[in-house]
Amino acid sequence: MKTNLALAAVAGLLLAAPAAAQPSGDVMGMTMPHGHGGVGHHMGGGGDSHFMMLLRAANLTPSQHAQVREILKAEKAQMKAVYQGFHAVHEQLAAKLLGNGSLTAADLAPLEQKALRYQQQIDKDMIDTALAIRGVLTPEQIARLAQLHRQLQNLHAQLRNLMGPDAEDSSEPN
Repeated sequence: MKTNLALAAVAGLLLAAPAAAQPSGDVMGMTMPHGHGGVGHHMGGGGDSHFMMLLRAANLTPSQHAQVREILKAEKAQMKAVYQGFHAVHEQLAAKLLGNGSLTAADLAPLEQKALRYQQQIDKDMIDTALAIRGVLTPEQIARLAQLHRQLQNLHAQLRNLMGPDAEDSSEPN
């Protein structure tokens, strides 16, 4: 049972790896990579980064826009090796999972730990980047984004209510 759970977790990492190892879509000419869990899930979670989508509504001045671009450019350069390492670990996990012979959770544990360290670094970088971008915003812009975030949360809750409590689980295999 424990081995099956570990393998399922690793398989989940593999499925999420392509999204986590690549930058998200272009928002206002700016990109921000995102992870598959933790902070990445809340800031990105797939497609364009939630944070970057909110930032679009901030009505940045040209100066702020330039500052944010520079922050993101520096972040991308700084994190390139981390994303490459993260992708390489997931490729190694895939090779082991899809290879011949027997395999146990213990066989995958070192790679799992390495992937977790990369994910922690990615999450930390995302927080640092978000804080740097937040430092560019005015208090009014931050308040506007907070209001928009609450509205989006309310819409998401309404959607869950309309679709029923099991709607989120319906896309998962049995």
